[in-house]
Amino acid sequence: MNYIYHHVGLPTKEIKENEEYNEKFKFHASGYFESEYGIERLRFDKDCELHPLIQKIPHVAFVVDSIEEVIKDKELIVEPNSPAEGVKVCFVVIDGAPIEFLQFDKPEEEVWAGSKKLQNLEFHHLGIKSDEPHKDSIQLPHLKICCTDHESNPFGLQWMYYEADAPYPELVKTETHVAFKVKNLKAVLEGKKVIIKPNRPSEGIMVAFIEENGAPIEFLEYS
Repeated sequence: MNYIYHHVGLPTKEIKENEEYNEKFKFHASGYFESEYGIERLRFDKDCELHPLIQKIPHVAFVVDSIEEVIKDKELIVEPNSPAEGVKVCFVVIDGAPIEFLQFDKPEEEVWAGSKKLQNLEFHHLGIKSDEPHKDSIQLPHLKICCTDHESNPFGLQWMYYEADAPYPELVKTETHVAFKVKNLKAVLEGKKVIIKPNRPSEGIMVAFIEENGAPIEFLEYS
């Protein structure tokens, strides 16, 4: 199955600009059409009946060729449905986190026009902020974090727990981040709001963080 990154949905309780309301599922969505990296904010009504995981835990969304194929043997929490003509969506649960799948029957620009998202983003992982170490976490004392192995997760999910004195900006320690693999880190950072400058956490890799739409975004360049 071919999984193509589409967006990250971040729950929020704050009213955002340019919110669009989904009357059927009772939530407000904003940010996707303005974001270069598919960062979407989701604000849920008190009487929203979507699964609690979707309302509390950030999700990553992938475009797939066939929703029917991809949901086989998975825990489904939102049945396949069509929010707009030409697209079907659904949600499953993987490792305690929601994942969304989208199937387009025609080009996305004919379904939702106006997206500014960069094309061909190479998704690396989703670092989900956790208030306590996950049961499968690996402790990294030199970084003062506990995290699960995203490489062992089929969808790149990584649960992140930061120690109180971890040497990272508060935004990184308190918000979920999405990470992309890039070929030229310096070029990607030009004109961006850099919150962690390029550094080498281990041999053969350079990383950096920017902020977009109030969310941290990580870039990784391998050598």
